[in-house]
Amino acid sequence: KVFRIDNHIGIAISGLTADARSLYRWMRTESLNHKFVFGSSMQTGRLVGALADKHQECTQSYVRRPYGVGLLVAGYDKSTGPHLYQTDPAGNYFEWKAMAIGARSQTAKTYLEKH
Repeated sequence: KVFRIDNHIGIAISGLTADARSLYRWMRTESLNHKFVFGSSMQTGRLVGALADKHQECTQSYVRRPYGVGLLVAGYDKSTGPHLYQTDPAGNYFEWKAMAIGARSQTAKTYLEKH
């Protein structure tokens, strides 16, 4: 599934859709709050860093279960150009030129490496 966060940021999900919708709403809220406070769009890297922190907080306590979703976050920043980030439930995030996630992602990764 694919969701639009802002005019310049979108996400693709793999995993539990309910968790993804929760994170999607949180990302939209963070992006809108940044736009209202600072008058400019939020940088993709800053949003992904905050998202990874939110993922990782759940792994530190027994009160909540970790989010069961991996995300691909694609965005375009005016100053630095296009970005593609991958997040995982442990709170790690990586920037890629091309990436695939999901059940049959290995086939897609092989295709991306060849082309």
